[in-house]
This record gives sequence, C-alpha cells and structure tokens, in this order.
Amino acid sequence: MRIAIMGSGGIGGFYGAQLAADPENDVWFIARGPHLEAIKKSGLQLKSALGDVTISPAQATNDPAEIGPVDMVVFAVKLYGVEEVAELCRPLIGENTGVISMLNGIGSEERIDTVLGPGHAIGGIVYAPMKIEAPGIIRHEGESATLIVGEMSGEKTTRLDTFLAACDRAGINVMGTGTIQKDLWEKFVFIASFAGITCLTRAPVRAMQEDAATFDLFVKSLHEGFAVAEAEGLALQKDQLMEKFTSIVRGMPAAAQSSMLTDLEAGGALENAWFSGKIYDLGLQHSIPTPVHQAIYAAMRPFQEGRG
Repeated sequence: MRIAIMGSGGIGGFYGAQLAADPENDVWFIARGPHLEAIKKSGLQLKSALGDVTISPAQATNDPAEIGPVDMVVFAVKLYGVEEVAELCRPLIGENTGVISMLNGIGSEERIDTVLGPGHAIGGIVYAPMKIEAPGIIRHEGESATLIVGEMSGEKTTRLDTFLAACDRAGINVMGTGTIQKDLWEKFVFIASFAGITCLTRAPVRAMQEDAATFDLFVKSLHEGFAVAEAEGLALQKDQLMEKFTSIVRGMPAAAQSSMLTDLEAGGALENAWFSGKIYDLGLQHSIPTPVHQAIYAAMRPFQEGRG
C-alpha cells in the first residue's frame, strides 16, 4: 500500500514507522525543520514499550508533489492547521485516496472534504500518548495504543479494508468501525474535558487525582459535553462513559498531561477553540449552559495563538 504521513510528529511518526517496517508498504513521511533533517540523515526512530522501530533510510520530504498520488494519507496535524495542510495534500490525492484524520476534535473530516472534495476523509481515533522526544525520535509514553478507523458513511470500503490489513501485518492494534461519528464524539468529550482541566490548573492529571474539587470540575465538564452531544443527535452511553473516563483519569500516571498543556507550557498555539470552545459554541446554539467549558475557553483565549 502506498501511504503518505502528513504530519510525522507523535501520532503520524508512531503509525508511519510501524507501517514503513513492512516491506509491502511504500511509506513517505512529510515533515519540516530539524525533524525532517534528522529523518533524512539518520532515519525515523520509534521508542515504545510495544517494541522499538527504526526506519533507516526513510523516505521523507516537505514537498508532497515529490510523492504524487497515494492510496492513503495519514493526516496527523493540529486542528488549527486543517485547511492549510489539506491544501498541501492535493498532489497526494487520487480519485479514491483516503485521508484518515487522526485529530482529537470533531468536524475535521468535513473540513478536509471541503478542501479536497467529498468522500476522501476517513475518521480516525487514537488512544495513546506520543510525542517527538527529539528530532527524528518518537516516544510512545504508554504501554498500549489503539487505533479506530471508519468511513464517515459507516460503510465498508475496499480502501479501508486494505489499510486495516496493512495495519494488521504491521502489528498495529486497529479496529474498523461502522459508527465512527459516535466514536469521534466519545473521544471528543473526554479529550476536551481532560485537556481543558489540565490547562486550567496548569497541572498534570495529579491535580484531578488528588484534589476532589478539581476532579468534580472534570466530571462537570464531561456532563456538559454529553449534554451537547445529545442535542447534536448522538446517543452516547453516558453512564458507561462516565465510569470509563473517570477510571482512565484515576489510573493514569500522576505526571501524565494533555498535549494542549504541553503546547501551553511551550508557548505554542492551542486547540482550545476546537475543544472547550466548540462545546461552548454548540451549547449556545442549543441553549445548553456549559459554564466549565466557557471558563476554560475564556481562560485559554489569550494564549490560543501561542507566544511565538
């Protein structure tokens, strides 16, 4: 399978390295700056409890036109860059090319299809903490990683079946789903709340684990997300998800934190508008109070564009 990794950072690098280790796949990494130069010089290195992988030499570029049309694009960028990066993807797109959006919010698939034309975007959900440890080196910080993918229509397609088979050969824990819209919303409610509370407190998950008031704020933020999802027509299993999400938070390593907090600490741009800002906006549309997410959104707005 011919695959382009658009955004070869934590998530893109993690899955791209595993797919590239299979000689049946032709994988290209699209990156920039020192990360790109390190990949070109020394290859891409993945450090993971699930198994280290080094791809050397690695096919890497900052110019998608150098690659040409592919079967699948793994689209792993920040939510604030969707339209700009989708434009860059044009040389990669053939008539049936899939673009798997491995982003944390909701609506990115529609944004991709607005740029590239209907039917290209595929929903993707990643449950695993990853980061660029150093240029050319990806660190998977957990002991598990799960990828869920599904066509936005809910249908089975040859292109998705082929990608799932490629993941299976590469040893990737992947699941196909016919309910990707619901699955995306479940992840969104969790990540918007988790990222929001960690940024609001400027603290890792330890703050939620050790302080009852902070944990209660997290629970309230989940309830707001569920209420908005229901108004949007999503029938989520709220009680089951509440138990699942609170258990996840209680079981995390105390030093674990959201990528948005990492971005905030580094002075980078934030996905705040597409997390708490999205819940707040939808709450206004449906006349649903979302005071926790409103507070998070307002508190993070001064930092949303980064500090340069």
